[in-house]
Amino acid sequence: MVNNQTKVFLTEQEAADYISMSVKTLRRWRFDRRGPKYAKIAGKSIRYPLLELQEWIKRQMVAHD
Repeated sequence: MVNNQTKVFLTEQEAADYISMSVKTLRRWRFDRRGPKYAKIAGKSIRYPLLELQEWIKRQMVAHD
């Protein structure tokens, strides 16, 4: 599991594990231009900022009134 206290950027696999989704789903979301924001490092390496993942999760919350 990811040590959330020290990691700033997560790999695809770490991000998928963090949000309980598959890497395939994250890739599909990137292709569809949806899902959490990510960084493309050196033109190919995909990294997800931990803070962005946390904020994205907050935005997914559904309030039951």
